[in-house]
Amino acid sequence: MHLRRGMTRLLVLISLASLNSISAQTSGEVSEVEAQAYAQDLATIASVRKGLQPGKTNDLKSYEDFVDATLGKWRSMNRAYYARLTLAIIGPLSAGQFSNDRQYVLAREYALSALGGPSQIPLETELELVGHVVTNMVRGPEGEERVRQRKKDVEVTLHAWKRLTEAIDPNWDPNDLPLVNVPLPSGVGGQAGMAPQAIRDPKKRAEYEQAIKRNDEKSRKYDEQYTVRKWSKRFPPRAEEYIVQAFSKPPYNLEELGILLKEYVRDAQARTRILDAVKKNTQIPPSSHSGGSQMSLPNSGALEGLP
Repeated sequence: MHLRRGMTRLLVLISLASLNSISAQTSGEVSEVEAQAYAQDLATIASVRKGLQPGKTNDLKSYEDFVDATLGKWRSMNRAYYARLTLAIIGPLSAGQFSNDRQYVLAREYALSALGGPSQIPLETELELVGHVVTNMVRGPEGEERVRQRKKDVEVTLHAWKRLTEAIDPNWDPNDLPLVNVPLPSGVGGQAGMAPQAIRDPKKRAEYEQAIKRNDEKSRKYDEQYTVRKWSKRFPPRAEEYIVQAFSKPPYNLEELGILLKEYVRDAQARTRILDAVKKNTQIPPSSHSGGSQMSLPNSGALEGLP
């Protein structure tokens, strides 16, 4: 979720309301203490962000100390909370609200730290964090360090892409909507959607509760698939552009790119399209079986603002 200034109280309510969703996507149970600490830290981040001055006038060292103090305790705690807090707190760094360009390097490092266990965090959070990793606003390292950074950045991009692809349910029907109010069991008087406690017959009440549970699960899956498809329209094309850009700069390593694509990308046409675009940009003749069109390369922030 993206933070907006002046919405501290709303953010607290949202964080508490999303607790069940977060818990379902992590390997362990979420304690009430963790939930309260998460809500409090999220509200604190919103307050600090609200207090930042417009433009590149804020002190980077002070904000860095705040980030380290806030995120430090979460690295060994709930990974989903850690990732969401990281996403909230690095926004001003990627947005360039400080006087030192090191802010962009820090944003990338914090995002990579939160992506250390990507399968333990919500998919949408992973996708948003990747945008902070691959947003290059300053000249990067050279030589071997550039090679290592490029591979890492492309790997996290491809991991998110693969996870997004695997999350798509091909049998999902967007027209099969969940019910707003679950109908009452046959023979029960009252209005659809009323509380189960109002039904005296235990068998009818249990039947109604199961119907509500099934509808809630259908609603959860519907929202999930709707979100996944929204991302699938925007993330893969921009991921392709970024990967092509990254490997079109020296030192060239088409073999490494091919290995990464084979590991993470199921779509053979996408793999060929990316490899041929890099070959063209590096003056290597494209393969004869390429059927994809060449892509224009982004300037910076290839995945910024998704979706």
